[in-house]
Amino acid sequence: MKIRLFTPSDVSQLAAIFEASVMQGSGEFYSFAERSAWAYIEGEIRSEHYWLERLKGTTIWVAEADNMLVGFINLKIGADSEVEAAAEVECLFVHPEYARSGVATSLYFALFEEVKILALKRLTVEASYLARPFFEKQGFRSIRRNEHKRFLNAADKAQGQAQVLVNFSMTLAL
Repeated sequence: MKIRLFTPSDVSQLAAIFEASVMQGSGEFYSFAERSAWAYIEGEIRSEHYWLERLKGTTIWVAEADNMLVGFINLKIGADSEVEAAAEVECLFVHPEYARSGVATSLYFALFEEVKILALKRLTVEASYLARPFFEKQGFRSIRRNEHKRFLNAADKAQGQAQVLVNFSMTLAL
C-alpha cells in the first residue's frame, strides 16, 4: 500500500470510496435510509465537482493498493481560538473491501506527521459510529453526541421528514 497526496484526477475514485464506505461499510450502525441520506444529496450521487469544492483548502492523502485508491483522509487547518492552533480531520473513509487492513491507520499516520510539522495543539473530528472506535484508539475523546437532519429527496425535505444521523464530536489534545 502506498500513501500519497491527492490529485484532482483522483476525485472519481475518492467519490466511489465515500459512497461504498457509507452504503456498504456503515450498515451495522445506520439504516439504509440513513445511509442513503448521508451518501447522496437528495437522492443524487455527490458529483466530482461537489468533492473538489468540498475538499478545497484542505490537505488530502489517499491510499493506493492493487492499482486503485482504497481510502482517503483530509485535514482542515483552522484556529479554534486565538490562543490554540487546531485542525479538523474532516473525512476518513476506507473502501469496505479494505476495512480493518491498516488503511485507516496508515492514512492517519501520514496526516499526523503533518500535524507534528505544523505544531498544532489540538485535533478534532466528527466521527460516525463506525469511526469512533478508531479515533478512540488514537487517543481522541468524545465530547458530544450530535444529531444531523438529512433528507432523502426534495419531497421529504418539503414535508420535514428527515433522517437523523448521529455522530460524535471528538478531540485530541497534542
